[in-house]
Amino acid sequence: MVLLKCIDGVTVEVAETVALKSKMLKHALEESIPERFIPLDNITGEVMFKIVDYMAMQTELESKKPQEIVEKSPELEGEVAKAEEALKAWKQTVVTWEEKYMDVSMNMLYDLFLGANFMDIQGLLSLCAEKIANLIKGKTVKEIRKTFNITNDFTPEEEEEYQKKYEWAFSD
Repeated sequence: MVLLKCIDGVTVEVAETVALKSKMLKHALEESIPERFIPLDNITGEVMFKIVDYMAMQTELESKKPQEIVEKSPELEGEVAKAEEALKAWKQTVVTWEEKYMDVSMNMLYDLFLGANFMDIQGLLSLCAEKIANLIKGKTVKEIRKTFNITNDFTPEEEEEYQKKYEWAFSD
């Protein structure tokens, strides 16, 4: 087991196989930290529990992933069809879980994104980036500012200049 000490004093206990989903934790564990205690000075306990949920589910899903049949021959046609169907069902399970997992507040999404980056968890980082991209997709500049609570720091003159220069970005 690995103990993760969060910035707010919360300690999160994680199985080593789960902790290895994070490249940062993997490197820390390779440094032979004997007590298996790793301080995390920029992640809260609430966010860390959510990140651990992701890493644990990825560990579980990987262990249940059906094997693909590489060599396809007429004798194996039935087996290939079963394997492809099992893989399709497994992928749908992953998509469904990820959609539910990413149903979070904007603050949690931001914290997950930063946490995934800090802990070097590429899958979670990509999942957060995809969620953010979907929140931006098809929106006007004003809608994006509202969604992400971004203050417009342009003067009216600068705003007008940018609207003329980048008309495509400001059109409704």
